[in-house]
Amino acid sequence: MDLHLTNKLALITGSTKGIGKAIAIEMAREGTDVIINGRNEAEVTKVVEEIQTMFPDTHPQAGTADISIESQRTTLLEKFPKVDILVNNMGIFEPMEYWDIDDATWEKFFTV
Repeated sequence: MDLHLTNKLALITGSTKGIGKAIAIEMAREGTDVIINGRNEAEVTKVVEEIQTMFPDTHPQAGTADISIESQRTTLLEKFPKVDILVNNMGIFEPMEYWDIDDATWEKFFTV
């Protein structure tokens, strides 16, 4: 399937594992240059290398940052000022019982 994504630049937040990583891989398969985002630099680098190996005609890039932190988000946006596609897949949820989640935590989940 050709989704006409060749030579586009996509920032996929939370893309070091799970759904975000799967989206990044499929977008790279379509010829999209992807920015892999996560909080752990080693994990980001690993996924960038995996995608580069799988799809050598694309140019995956590392965007290590915790985008819930304004200064890191600003640095990321300064590094990549023009992005064609944003996939907002940030994984900030932590395992906890539903009834233990206070209002401040819910607010954090929704404002990021």
